[in-house]
Amino acid sequence: MSRIIIIGASHAGLSCAERLRHHGFDGQITIFDREDGLPLQRPPLSKAYLKTEAGTSEEAFLLRKADWFEVFNIDFQPGCAVRSIDRKSGQIELADGRTEAYGQLVIAAGASPRQLPVPGGQCKGVFELRIARDARAIRAHLAHTKKAVVIGGGYIGLEAAASLRSVGIEVDIVEMAPRLLARVASNALSEYCADLHQRHDVRLHCGKGVEEILCDDGMKLRGVRLSDGTELEADLVLAGIGVVPESQLAMQAGLKAENGIIVNSEYQTADAAIWAIGDVARAPDISPVRIESIHHAQYSASVAAAAITAMPAPVPEAWWFWSDQYEVKFQMAGIVPVAREAEMISVTRTGRRENSLSVWSWLDGQLVAIEAGNDGQAYMIGKKCLEAGRHPDPQEIANPEFALKTLLE
Repeated sequence: MSRIIIIGASHAGLSCAERLRHHGFDGQITIFDREDGLPLQRPPLSKAYLKTEAGTSEEAFLLRKADWFEVFNIDFQPGCAVRSIDRKSGQIELADGRTEAYGQLVIAAGASPRQLPVPGGQCKGVFELRIARDARAIRAHLAHTKKAVVIGGGYIGLEAAASLRSVGIEVDIVEMAPRLLARVASNALSEYCADLHQRHDVRLHCGKGVEEILCDDGMKLRGVRLSDGTELEADLVLAGIGVVPESQLAMQAGLKAENGIIVNSEYQTADAAIWAIGDVARAPDISPVRIESIHHAQYSASVAAAAITAMPAPVPEAWWFWSDQYEVKFQMAGIVPVAREAEMISVTRTGRRENSLSVWSWLDGQLVAIEAGNDGQAYMIGKKCLEAGRHPDPQEIANPEFALKTLLE
């Protein structure tokens, strides 16, 4: 185990390298990343980054500064895509033809945006948003943008829509599902988000798909045509219709993957020398679900690093997520079981601040999720209940006179 190779300078990949050093690993750590330059934090790309002017220094958005790699003695090789994994010889092959040997291999390659399956996707002005290169291209295009169509009403789409509105761009959101956040959130939080965006003059088109991206003869974007025939003008189209895990390398090497690389509780694959963490891996305790979040990236990295170095595993937390849209900070913990929505009990509670709320969800009598908008106290108390296995009575939560802090006594 003299050398550990990490594929991907993602949140998960860099966190794993740092944890390996903290656990005393003093061998060689090499990180290969297919993108050029220092990696940027991903969450701000759909938020603060889009609101800064093109050409602004990216120093504040760096995931790690250049000296971090020196401090932790990390051999960082950007612009180096990995072509294949040879498990028998314990080597990877890079796109430039080089081969590199590993003692342990950590796949932290993340995920790639789903492609728009409609005509016109190659128009000038159609973008995805996943990596720094995407965000730079979008930000440069904003100087020529008055109207934007965001395809996809998930968190990335909603965050981007809020950022675009904040710089004065008209926005339409198109979501194929009947409501926003249909895959990840309760009905109550979905309605709260819809009202929030409509109050900021965003036009919502739920329950509709995109039939075609409309371009002129020079492939310049004109707009989009929806499944009901409606045409929306646009100078910019942002597709946020989900991501696909970068599992190809693992699958080509004979490892099993289905909506992410299959791992055990230590994020180890069927090959004892190969691990998978972050967005590319399925969360082992709630398989077949993949968790796309900074928390999962950091937690899976910590678990794998501890296992590799034979150190104690970190204490599990409830899965947590967050989002910033306009003046609202969203904080969520647990998993909303949307597939069993009809069986779920949800209670909405008004927070102490104006326009704040928390949504508590139960399944089979157990608290499974807490979602909060501008209500940090409710979020923290709900998260602690999830972690402690406490299941408050829905009637108590629904009572505005009930003091949430008593749940922690």
